[in-house]
Amino acid sequence: MPDNRPYAIYLRKSREDREIEKYEGVDTLDRHRKTLLKFAQEHNMQVGHIYEEVVSGETIAERNEMKKLIKDVENRMWKGILVMEVQRLARGETEDQGIVARVFKYSSTEIVTPGKSYNPNNEFDEEYFEFGLFMSRREYKTINGRLKRGRETSVNEGKFVGNIAPLGYERIKLKNSKGYSLKLNLEEADIVRKIFNLFAYENISINKIANKLDMMGIKPRKTLNWSSSTIKDVLNNPVYIGKIRWNARKQEIATKDGKRFKSRPRNQNPLIVDGLHDSIIDEKTWNIVQNKRKLNLPPVPHNKAVKNPLAGIIYCAKCGKPMQRRPYNKKNKPATIMCSNSKCDNISSKLFIVEDKIIQALKIWINNYKIDYEKLLGKNRPTVNITYKEQLKQLKTRLVKEKTKLNKIYDYFEDGTYNKQEFEERLSTQKFKIKEFKDKIKQLEIKLKKEENIDKERTLVFPKIQNALDIYDKLDNNEEKNKLLKSLIKKVTYLKIEKSIKKFSDPTCFEIHIYPKIPKSK
Repeated sequence: MPDNRPYAIYLRKSREDREIEKYEGVDTLDRHRKTLLKFAQEHNMQVGHIYEEVVSGETIAERNEMKKLIKDVENRMWKGILVMEVQRLARGETEDQGIVARVFKYSSTEIVTPGKSYNPNNEFDEEYFEFGLFMSRREYKTINGRLKRGRETSVNEGKFVGNIAPLGYERIKLKNSKGYSLKLNLEEADIVRKIFNLFAYENISINKIANKLDMMGIKPRKTLNWSSSTIKDVLNNPVYIGKIRWNARKQEIATKDGKRFKSRPRNQNPLIVDGLHDSIIDEKTWNIVQNKRKLNLPPVPHNKAVKNPLAGIIYCAKCGKPMQRRPYNKKNKPATIMCSNSKCDNISSKLFIVEDKIIQALKIWINNYKIDYEKLLGKNRPTVNITYKEQLKQLKTRLVKEKTKLNKIYDYFEDGTYNKQEFEERLSTQKFKIKEFKDKIKQLEIKLKKEENIDKERTLVFPKIQNALDIYDKLDNNEEKNKLLKSLIKKVTYLKIEKSIKKFSDPTCFEIHIYPKIPKSK
């Protein structure tokens, strides 16, 4: 049976490619694209799609194009995948390499490189492919270790190893030496001095410094306005007294509920060495700022416990930024929910009131939606499934006829009506027709199953939400509440335009829009 499925191309830059691009000025993806397209043309391979990985990542979860490719390979869209080398598919975690190997094996999808083709159903090719992934993983770890040691050596020599220079500096290549250092940007250096002087000698708070810079028409590098976090980063960076800081926020990898996640907690003891660059701030001013910053630190250390049941759920309807919990030190004063954008004028509300309103709204919505959906289910929804079932019946009838034709071809060959060449040609054509009908039936059965599952999920979603709302108030902590809400809601938008000034003013005078998670028909 001829396999007329097209091939696809997967392109991804490696770390070595980026280094080459710096010195040679070439576009790696463009060069690889041309190479693989030429290879496909020379070998009569039809290319149906090109996956280009723009953002590099250590894991599959961080590579969007790779996730799309895996999904398409699972659905057997491609006869094979063209790639410069197997290492481009998976070079990081061993678990990811196993996923790639299994997906290609069970979908019988070839892996084609300019040097070798890998048939996943061939035992020798499978071992060769898995060995190639294993060796690439070892090479990846070796290169990472060497780069890490190289960066640490450069830091100890006073060189700047970051990609983006801090405010007040420009990144420059060192002459007659490997690595980079920093050069003063005079205009930005004046801004840095102003920030330090305002905080150290004029006793202006961090938030007011940000507002003052905006009022003076001084713009930050990328954003339209200054934020308190940017000012804090400037005041806390020893680069301004001629130092280089390393591992201030070292990446940590952990797992929770079987899922891998990364965090960058602040390192209380980072490596700090003398840099090769000129300072902007004198040490006296630096010490005054650091001593004042210590006095303003929050009295209670932060921990990782979730205190906001709406974290990651509620967003500002005005600017789109996430809303955040604002606690108060005063006793009996409840926390509020406020926009994280200090320049946004969306008015805050008491957190517990917003939380209660969301739960109340969900209860009202679930009752109304259930009634509306039951009406829809009784009228329009089955029409889709009936149409699919009728199409399936027609296709299966055609398939039976095509199989009957296939049997006749054998009969005609046996009685001498067809010679061997005619028999083989007609047999191949008929088998291809039968395969097409089988594929159409399979695709339609998948669609029908998906629609039936959607109806089933929608029916089950009501008791699921109802049960969740019933137990919500009985949950022990905010983390459990947050998880439960995230399982029900995509997001909530919040808007309040009038302050609750008077004693008897309505504290619920705000607007929320809830976006629940409901399975949708495609």
